[in-house]
Amino acid sequence: MQFWEKALDKFLTDWKNRKEVIGALVTGSYVTGLATEFSDIDVHIILSDDIRWRERGNKIVDGFLIEYFANPICQIVKNSKSEDGKNRIASDVRMFAIGKILFDKTGVLKRTKRRFEKQLKQKKIKKLTALQTEIKKYSLWDQLDNLKDLNRQNSPSFSFVYFNDLTKILEIYTEFIGTEICGLSKVHKMLTNEKFRKKYGIKNIPDQKFVSLFKKCLEKASLDKIEQLTDYVLKKMGGFKIDGWKIKSPPY
Repeated sequence: MQFWEKALDKFLTDWKNRKEVIGALVTGSYVTGLATEFSDIDVHIILSDDIRWRERGNKIVDGFLIEYFANPICQIVKNSKSEDGKNRIASDVRMFAIGKILFDKTGVLKRTKRRFEKQLKQKKIKKLTALQTEIKKYSLWDQLDNLKDLNRQNSPSFSFVYFNDLTKILEIYTEFIGTEICGLSKVHKMLTNEKFRKKYGIKNIPDQKFVSLFKKCLEKASLDKIEQLTDYVLKKMGGFKIDGWKIKSPPY
C-alpha cells in the first residue's frame, strides 16, 4: 500500500462505520498515476438513497490533501445527466468510470461505475446547427478584430483577451467537429500526451492541423499565430466574409 493509500484509508475509518455510508470510490490523478506534488486525493463517499443531505469538504491527512464528496447515489446519477461545461462529459461520469472502488456494501457502486464506463465510451457531442455555426463564425471574426485593436493600442489587456479568445476558439471548433475537450488546466496535456488521454478516456482531436496551430498559439501569445488559427477555423467552418453578413432566425 502506497503512502497516499494509507492516508486515505485512515481518513475513511470513521466513514466506513456509519450506517448511511454504503461505499467509497477514489478517483483522479492518484488513480491514473499522473499525480504531482500539487494533486489532491479525490474520493466519493456513497450514501444510501434515504439520506437527504450531502457534504463536500477537504482534510489533510499525513501530508495529503483529501477532497471528499458525500452523496446519495441518486444525486450522483442526477449529476451524470448534466453537461460539465462546453464539450465535456459530466465530471461524475468520467471520475467514476476511471475510479477505483474502495468498498461497496450493496453492489450499487459497482453497477453505477459499469454504467458510467459505458456512458463514457458512447459519449457523442451534439454538433452545431447551421444557424449556430453562422453566429459562432461571426463571434470568431469579431473577437479577432477586437484583439487587433488592442494590439494596435499596445494595451495591457492584450494577453488577457488573447488567451480568453483562444479558449473560445477551442470550444467553438471542437463543438463544430463534435469532439470533446477537458478542463482548461489540462488542455495542453490533452493535446500532447497520449497517456493522459487514454487514462481519462478522452479521444484525440482528429484535425491535427488545428492541433498544431493551437499548440503554437498556446505556447506563446502571438497575434499572427492566433489570426492564422482563426482563419483556418473559419475556413473549415465554411468560410466567412463580414461584408454582407447576415442571419435570419425565427422570433422567440
